[in-house]
Amino acid sequence: MCDPQAAPAPRFLFTDEMVQDPYPTYRRFLEAGPVHPASYGGGGWAVFRHADCSSLIRDPRLSARRAGTMLRVLPSARQAEFAELAHMLGMGLLFLDAPEHSRLRKLMNKGFSPAVAEGLRPHIQAIVDRMLEPMRHVSEADILRVIAHPLPVRVIVEMLGVPETLHDDFIKRSDALAVFFGNPQRTVEQTKSAQEAVIALTEFFRGAVAERRRQKGSDLISLLIDIQEDGEVLSDEELYAQCVGLLFAGHETTRNLIGNGMYTLLRHREEMAELREDPEVIRTAVDELLRFESPVQFTGRAAKEEMEIYGVQVRPGQAVLFMLGAANRDPRQFKDPDRLNLRRLNNPHLAFGAGAHFCVGNQLARLEGQIAILALVRQFPRMRLAEERIEWVPNFGLRGLRTLPVIV
Repeated sequence: MCDPQAAPAPRFLFTDEMVQDPYPTYRRFLEAGPVHPASYGGGGWAVFRHADCSSLIRDPRLSARRAGTMLRVLPSARQAEFAELAHMLGMGLLFLDAPEHSRLRKLMNKGFSPAVAEGLRPHIQAIVDRMLEPMRHVSEADILRVIAHPLPVRVIVEMLGVPETLHDDFIKRSDALAVFFGNPQRTVEQTKSAQEAVIALTEFFRGAVAERRRQKGSDLISLLIDIQEDGEVLSDEELYAQCVGLLFAGHETTRNLIGNGMYTLLRHREEMAELREDPEVIRTAVDELLRFESPVQFTGRAAKEEMEIYGVQVRPGQAVLFMLGAANRDPRQFKDPDRLNLRRLNNPHLAFGAGAHFCVGNQLARLEGQIAILALVRQFPRMRLAEERIEWVPNFGLRGLRTLPVIV
């Protein structure tokens, strides 16, 4: 049962104040007990503590097949309009359980191994250097516009073989999906935009897959087709869904890793100087920045059956949310969780999730973050924030800034 001595939790989880600074709210929930009601679709529960999130996210009684449940917040008369969205999302890695998830994950791992990611280092370094060159000739710049937003989409679309002329359109489609995923009280209009994005992206990848079948290349789509032809069962629809998922995940979260990470460093001048003077710290630094300002603040599952967690009854179909941003500030797991420590070694943060659905592109995201952040810190040693108060995008699930203006 919940601790009767625990402090009272806030009444509501998703409030406007959480957009600017969720951590005081998280702290109150962490102190109040292990599980709390969450207004999410047809109702659900939220788990905040690190140990509980890490354990329950692996519980086989909880299913990743929740694409349909994401529509429950909409008026019941409108939900059927978005069957195509639920269908296409439901074939992506994020929304599958074993054994289907295991089969697809094995295929996707081949394109995102540590060796593959490391092999991209010289190419990504060259892209970063080119992107930062204009900053040498101005007194002010927006880090999001210069590098945090364009770099991840440039890398993932190159891996997928998307022509440069479509980059801006793909970013717009990715942003529509981000609004849908990150807002539990999503509207009909937001859901409509997400469905239009999925349909448009799927149509592009349908043509791209057909073209690669005629003439193979060295891109990720060709690799997945080769694996399919080597005996693994991967349908064309599954291929489209994985490509859409990779485009969205590869762009949206990595750009916020870079943006949130640089904002955090700019607010912690001593730590930024420490990184500049000792660049070998960059690997532990990026993981600490991921912990401190996690790009993904929560993820979820749906109960397959009636179950009890920490004294509450969870009904079949109800959502269980794992508040990763809170877990990453849990004092039961992290010493001085609200202190930025770039040399933190015992850092089992949950920014990439945990268990079977641990982010398939985590190595690539870390690499892009390491290269971009280190280049900014070292090449612009006098850089500082141009504005005291920075505005965050009103998205509860995917935490990122609207702009990050700096004086160079």
